[in-house]
Amino acid sequence: MGRAGTEFRDDACPTPRPPRDPRPGIRRARISVTSMSEDPQQPVPAPEPAPVVVVGYPEVVSTQPSEASVAVGALRRQVRTLRYLLVACLGLLIVLMIGFGAAVSASRSQLDALSAQVSGLTVQAAAQPAPQGEPSPSAAAVEQLGTASELTGVEALPAGADATGAILIGNPDAANVVEVYIDYQCPFCQKWESSIGAALVSRAMEPGSDLLVKQYNLAFLGETSADLTPAGASARAASAAACVVNHDGVDTFVTFSRTLFETADPNEPPGQFTADVLVDLAKKAGASAASVDCITAEENVPFVSAVTKAGFGRGVGGTPTVVLNGETLGNSFTDERVIQLAAPTS
Repeated sequence: MGRAGTEFRDDACPTPRPPRDPRPGIRRARISVTSMSEDPQQPVPAPEPAPVVVVGYPEVVSTQPSEASVAVGALRRQVRTLRYLLVACLGLLIVLMIGFGAAVSASRSQLDALSAQVSGLTVQAAAQPAPQGEPSPSAAAVEQLGTASELTGVEALPAGADATGAILIGNPDAANVVEVYIDYQCPFCQKWESSIGAALVSRAMEPGSDLLVKQYNLAFLGETSADLTPAGASARAASAAACVVNHDGVDTFVTFSRTLFETADPNEPPGQFTADVLVDLAKKAGASAASVDCITAEENVPFVSAVTKAGFGRGVGGTPTVVLNGETLGNSFTDERVIQLAAPTS
């Protein structure tokens, strides 16, 4: 039995009722918190994006960018790209202009150098005398040289040279005059010197000889300008020879000249006959200190240039060119008159 008026069963205990909460709102809140805390892994929903209100139309709400803003952004990107391309093109144009200017300047320098070589290269191509042993053509078939003219543009001639630039070896009043045009780098001139030239000079230097050798030292093989500036190997050698004859006389000159022919490389390298080599050869030939200073300073290069120009003006087309008593020989290697003049006296 329970309270008054209430019956209870004997086989069951009555279930007590929970006390009534006087704050029903607080209880519901607790239940809500408890129910949320019972599932900690339940994801919290992300907040919805704020709506975008179209400017000018407050009643229109949009969550996507407008077409106008997309077009403006694309246009800005295109303008930015065009600016970058314009700057790159300007930079490339400047580089090309600088390179073009440098190429023009280099080409102009090369053209000046090539134009200065035209006269020397043309003569060098023509400087191919007939090899030794070929029959000598008649004088009528050989183009004859004109008369040698006096040099111009030379302040002072070396002692031992005449007004035409020839170095005189032998008797100035001799009846037989042999004029020889040589270049110290010419391989045919080396053959001439070894076969006939040296003997001819020795014969002319004998006392009482009736022979005069007039040697014109040209410089055109390997040279880059008619004025011989800068002086090449041929010009340096010929200038040194003029220094020796001017300061030490003909005898020392003859020794020095033979040494130059013996030392010259037949391949005509432009680097031979440096100042040190020429000074050494001159000293061995007996040259004085004055000659050495003259060789080092290349004092006679203008004289050699004048002799070379005068020789070409006379009609010389190659070396060696030999003129016997006014007659230009076709083949000086086999001409019997020259051979007889070079023969030693018994």
